[in-house]
Amino acid sequence: MFHKRARRAKSHRETSHTEHVLIFVVDGWIEMHSGAPVRAEEGSFMLVPAGVPHRGLGNRSECWYVSFCASCLRLDEAQPLMTPFRRVRAGAVPVVSVTVRRRARVLRLFRDLKEEDERNVPEAQDLTRSLLLLLLGEIRRAAPEPDAPQLPAGSLVAEALEYIQVHAFEPISLRDVAASVCRTPAHVAATVKDATGYAVGDWLRAARVAEAAAWLAHCDASLDEIAARVGWQDKTHFIRQFKKVYGQTPAAWRRAQRTAHADVDPRSGRGDARTGLRSPP
Repeated sequence: MFHKRARRAKSHRETSHTEHVLIFVVDGWIEMHSGAPVRAEEGSFMLVPAGVPHRGLGNRSECWYVSFCASCLRLDEAQPLMTPFRRVRAGAVPVVSVTVRRRARVLRLFRDLKEEDERNVPEAQDLTRSLLLLLLGEIRRAAPEPDAPQLPAGSLVAEALEYIQVHAFEPISLRDVAASVCRTPAHVAATVKDATGYAVGDWLRAARVAEAAAWLAHCDASLDEIAARVGWQDKTHFIRQFKKVYGQTPAAWRRAQRTAHADVDPRSGRGDARTGLRSPP
């Protein structure tokens, strides 16, 4: 558990580690290469799953950061609170922005976690785990999630949508989704459409478009690079699908987001918003 202020840190070589790391930027910015160069600014988490190669590109920030052994704390990426780490491992942007009204709570949790971590008492381990879970809850709350229907755990549709969420950035098809739940493509297509009102392809496109919006907001990669990262090799198709959902081309949407961010006073809370996944168009 660390609290750190850096005036200007230089980049370092690519590395990976056996623990999960979460960094919260209190002030300033951090840049990291994690599949692509990304930037986390004030009020954002940067997530680094265990084993994922990454390279610091520099920072000028005050931040809190903590690393933890998931298995030591009886956690794994199949659990709901660890979903953001699993999505980053699958190719999602590793930056999660916290709304202004939740940032004071996040800072309080870090301070409490540091205090408990430094106490040499029998109950400290359980208390630090509890506080870490609350921090993970804040990340889960802030992380963009699909507006999927509430479905019973273990149901065919829930499992199919979970597979899509994790593998959306890969070249998957209805056949792959069906194989993941051990059903025929025709059966999965009909069941998902009946239960949600949207086809498997709609859910897949929605996940890709929303993830593209996150990359557009947090990095300067080209449209070709972002399209490829979210599973589309055809940039024209990517632009068309993005515009259907957001009403703007990706380039126009990115400019609007950058302008809006520059105009907001982070201390006022006005204009603070996060990019959320939308339900399929």
